[in-house]
Amino acid sequence: MEKKISFIHCADLHLDSPFKGMSTLPAHLYQELKRSTFDALDNLVALAINRNVDFILIVGDVFDESIQSVYAEMQFLMACQKLEQAGIEIYLSFGNHDYNQTKQRFVQFPDNVHLFDSDQVTSKVFEKDGEPLVAIHGFSYLERAVTINKTEQYQPVSNLPYQIAMLHGSIQQSKEHDHYAPFQLSDLINKPFDYWALGHIHKRSILSEDPPVVYSGNTQGRSVKELGEKGCYLVSLDQNKKAQVHFEALHAIQFDQLMIDVSHCQQIDQLYQLVTNHLVKLDKQRRIVFIKLLNYQDPLLSLYHQGKITDLVDVLNEQYQDQPDWLSIQQMTLTKQADSIDTTLEARDPFMKELLQGFDSIDWEEAMSELWHHRKARRFLDGLTEEEKQQIAEEAKQLLRFQLIGNDTYED
Repeated sequence: MEKKISFIHCADLHLDSPFKGMSTLPAHLYQELKRSTFDALDNLVALAINRNVDFILIVGDVFDESIQSVYAEMQFLMACQKLEQAGIEIYLSFGNHDYNQTKQRFVQFPDNVHLFDSDQVTSKVFEKDGEPLVAIHGFSYLERAVTINKTEQYQPVSNLPYQIAMLHGSIQQSKEHDHYAPFQLSDLINKPFDYWALGHIHKRSILSEDPPVVYSGNTQGRSVKELGEKGCYLVSLDQNKKAQVHFEALHAIQFDQLMIDVSHCQQIDQLYQLVTNHLVKLDKQRRIVFIKLLNYQDPLLSLYHQGKITDLVDVLNEQYQDQPDWLSIQQMTLTKQADSIDTTLEARDPFMKELLQGFDSIDWEEAMSELWHHRKARRFLDGLTEEEKQQIAEEAKQLLRFQLIGNDTYED
């Protein structure tokens, strides 16, 4: 008799993520944001139970750090216990963020959790109705970085209908991510496996359909780099090797970026109306929004450097933050071919060239030392991310240009 299987593929839960750079949110919204990775976990458990899946694959980075809070460990333990009561198995590996969990853990997982606790690829067998049915292959990180190609270690188990592989790593040619457990796509496709469950990359994607080679992405966005819906894949397989792969959203709060053409905006009320028109088109749910104003003209630049646009963000947030399905504008910036402007300035004025190039070699430790060591302020400040440093430098460039040449432009 043909046996079908259904399972959930997820990865990169990053429980207890600190959400660096987001502490400017109102306190109650920031607390909701910090809770969001756990809410996504609750949504995962509910989905698994409602769909009555056979098992769940969690492909690395369950936790955000190598040493977890008791709260994070207990929340994950209770999720596993709920799934055990529902008769759902969990196949779990640890990645580069939570590698230390293989050596140092303060909770005992229930019997439904099958942990890959070796840095060598091993196999575990899932049984259905007492019959061995699926070989599930995987490994965990024992150190923060795994730099070798692990695909040779994946070997099918004979006499089982299904072979599924879990791999927390990145394509070897990728320039966007650290090359952890690097692989070539052809390495995976040429293996006799029915499904490759990938983790580490936070943007979901299906690299191959036959066989399915799939990044599930993370379950909850955490910054402007992780936009849109986040969740998992619900997968079903039959013995004709037909795979059905369906994305299911799990996120509690969605990060979005809006690109708004403001070329015809001259005044603050025009900008208010234009931004509002875009916001009301968004689906009702909790969101954090980053807005880029494109093709701005000099009047808007002047308003920006006078702090008027920052004030406008406050006005908008006051209207949208105090709702059950709240929306918060985290940032509103101007974008207008900055590279070509800077190139023109540098080409025509050696003084401007020297000033602008100085922003490429900022000594951040020295520049921020007075603030970081301030007796009162330092308690409320996190370190700057690279993205935040770039943003500050770019805004400083714009301000410098505005202060030196105002609304005038260079002409031949």
